[in-house]
Amino acid sequence: MGQAFKIYIMENKWTETSQTNGGLHGLAALSFTRLIRSKEENGREAFNRVMQKILPEIEGYVAQWLSTAVKNGNLPSGKYKVADFTDELFIIAYEHIGEVKGERDLRPWLFKKADELLQDTLVDEEFNEFFFEDIEKYTKAEWDTMQEEFSVDGDGDLMPLEEFDDPSYPKSEYRLTDVFVEKNPEEEWLEKLNSERDDSEIHQHIDLVLNRLPALMKSIYDLAVNQRFAPFEIAKIKRITVNEVETHLENVRQSLQISLEKRYPTKRSQ
Repeated sequence: MGQAFKIYIMENKWTETSQTNGGLHGLAALSFTRLIRSKEENGREAFNRVMQKILPEIEGYVAQWLSTAVKNGNLPSGKYKVADFTDELFIIAYEHIGEVKGERDLRPWLFKKADELLQDTLVDEEFNEFFFEDIEKYTKAEWDTMQEEFSVDGDGDLMPLEEFDDPSYPKSEYRLTDVFVEKNPEEEWLEKLNSERDDSEIHQHIDLVLNRLPALMKSIYDLAVNQRFAPFEIAKIKRITVNEVETHLENVRQSLQISLEKRYPTKRSQ
């Protein structure tokens, strides 16, 4: 695909993005002292009240993870609810808050514990290797068909995922700026794509691709793009190396770039 589609995964860039997103990290940092004080002085009830303030974004992450697992057939529909995991997270946080070294470590630590609970549930993940390896072979018509079938199961019935659509959960909006660099030789095509396709259509396509990729890859992409974690933080959450995180991010972006080019081809590539 060439230098035109150089992947935007340089760690200093991600760290900069993470630091500018002070709202999410700042709230968790502020809550760290309150959690420690609440546990020492007032007990579990006061501790849980503080946890409630930083819980929504973690609930959103859990909900997205469960929704993907159900859509991919890795988990049975209706068996698990977000509260099954967040209730357990409350207990783990109260009992093990002493593991957190400082305020900057609280947010990655909470996501790591949530991720461990989710991974323990997903015993036998199915790697959709065929889709990942053959993504460049799909035609525009095949992409359009996949989009039509995305929200239905094998019997043609709508997937019962309403339980994960709680309006209090932060909603992800996937954008082209998270897939391509801002300035490159293909910018004219990107501008054309932006002008011809509205944000919701782009979001739906990216969501379609992400939900067909292995759960680990989608989860890492969501942690980077939606939660603005840097690669070194994601490595801690996922218990893998920074190298592996960056490789997964690159693979996801390449898959998204290829799929967008195939579904919305330029004159040169037709």
